Amino acid sequence: MNSALLGFYCGGVKKLMRLHGLASPQAVLQRVIDYLRVVTDCQLRSYAQAVQTVDLRQRGGLPDRALIQATAWLGKTHTPGHESPTWSDVFEQLPDLKAWQSGFAYMPQAQLATCADVHWAFVLDLDAMALHVFDNRNARYPWEAIGSAEPPICQIALSRARDLTPSDLRVLQGLLQQNVACDGERVTLPAKDFTSADSAWSDGWLACVQVQDGQPSLLMQRAGIAVRFNRIGALRLSQSGVRHQLGPGIHPPILAMAQAIYGENASLSQISQLAAASQCVPFAASEPALPLLDLGLRKSNGLDLVLGPAYFDQLRALMIHNGMTVQGWRFLIRQQQPVLRFVLGFLPPSVRVIGAFASLVNLMASALQNTPLPFARCQASLSGVERILDRTRGRPDPVRQENARIFLRALVRASLDDVQMRNLDHDAQDVSDFVYNCPGVLKGATWRSLCRRSDDWHRALLIAVDPATDVRWPALLPRFVTGPFEALELDCGQLLAQEGLEQRHCIGTYVNACSTGASRVFSLRRGGKRVATLELQRTHDASWRLVQIRGKANSPVTDQSTLDAAESVAHAYSRSAQQVQAHGGRAAHPALQPGAYMTPSYVVHRQDHWTG
Repeated sequence: MNSALLGFYCGGVKKLMRLHGLASPQAVLQRVIDYLRVVTDCQLRSYAQAVQTVDLRQRGGLPDRALIQATAWLGKTHTPGHESPTWSDVFEQLPDLKAWQSGFAYMPQAQLATCADVHWAFVLDLDAMALHVFDNRNARYPWEAIGSAEPPICQIALSRARDLTPSDLRVLQGLLQQNVACDGERVTLPAKDFTSADSAWSDGWLACVQVQDGQPSLLMQRAGIAVRFNRIGALRLSQSGVRHQLGPGIHPPILAMAQAIYGENASLSQISQLAAASQCVPFAASEPALPLLDLGLRKSNGLDLVLGPAYFDQLRALMIHNGMTVQGWRFLIRQQQPVLRFVLGFLPPSVRVIGAFASLVNLMASALQNTPLPFARCQASLSGVERILDRTRGRPDPVRQENARIFLRALVRASLDDVQMRNLDHDAQDVSDFVYNCPGVLKGATWRSLCRRSDDWHRALLIAVDPATDVRWPALLPRFVTGPFEALELDCGQLLAQEGLEQRHCIGTYVNACSTGASRVFSLRRGGKRVATLELQRTHDASWRLVQIRGKANSPVTDQSTLDAAESVAHAYSRSAQQVQAHGGRAAHPALQPGAYMTPSYVVHRQDHWTG
């Protein structure tokens, strides 16, 4: 939701303005930091004390001076039908200190009672001299409570906020976004009060975890800058030494059980949830199938499972009632814990999809029998089976069911070298497309034969594609030569698919990115042979940069001459784009207009022909 509140807290009084529009909350934070760099604390306090909030939608009782100044500041005419101010209306004034200080003492107020769709609030707290960030996803509390009953999720001293670099903001925004993903919950851990040692985070930041009254917070520090995150429920043990920091403080049996259920990706929220229910979990961390306990701990799935000694009997009865065979149940509980966690995450069982989950397990059990599912092949196997069955197109017929079993059995039992394993996800996507479209049962097929037949099928499709119906976009630099290298711009879905097929990677799925102007793809060749595939993306200043370069089977490119040639292609494309802008102006293709986004005539939702 692109909405936020912005305002001041001064002398115990909140003065908030609601902002909405096309910018993201991350962009709002960036603009606030930019504004702080051009204003002093004294000037901020002087303005915050003088400012009065006004409601531009009111008619009676609104002072004429307030109405004139507020509408002038927003650059709008106050008419009965005028729209609410957008972010761009408001923030184009923020960097200009004079516009704020030249006698303007009013700002449009936020209607807090109607802000249920707002997720973020950025408050310049001049009593504490800090920038406070609040999160209110799903309207968990009334916005009137911010700064009093509801503490901020993040806080930083105003004097240090001015020193944040773009790299710093990326790190902090990542943590903020992660917090929003877990609904901003503040968790309680089974731990005594303690402060961990500092450990490296990223981009020069050090971090330590502090626990007080069971509630953890994350203190980030770099070059004298300190930022505190009060809501870190989404933080995972696998992140930047968090396991090492929290290990000595959390009750060991709870930590061991959390890792058995959720692995090293266990979040603090999950540990907190487990601790609250620990008296009802009479299982040791060494027991098999413990990841299934998550179904009883997570009440949002609607399964109504009660934790206790009879939990697994209860779960077994539920699964069998919803179509799981006894063979399927035995297969499920015999999988290694990492595999079981993956299966549960791939199709999270809930009251709505429990039947589909049971069918998936039955298919795996009948296909693999006593062969365990290797963790390294989970993603390729289950994604391929899902594409073959394609539940969005109705009930799969018996032929497709049988071919899904053949596909799964062949993939799991195949002997693959390192290169084939590195490119397995891509190959499985190609093969599953072929299997989906195969009219007969592929009896006796091996993985090698499936890959060979899939390649033949995809090549035949490429020949059969009608150029009139292909997705195309303008090639600004059709052919570019640099030294012994030649770069060819791929300007249609067919060429992308051919490149992906020859190079054994997924560039064929980039049709939408290229047709909307977000990316450009080049095939880099030497002596007529393909050596690398390049992806360029447009930056905010309309230049283009190299964001990906891959060799065959997604192998990294280490040859310096090839890397130099790729950079030359990016520079040449940027120069061409700038020349088009300078001479073509508005006549240039929409994809090359700075900040523009070209909507294609249609979007390829299922790319049966262009899977790379």
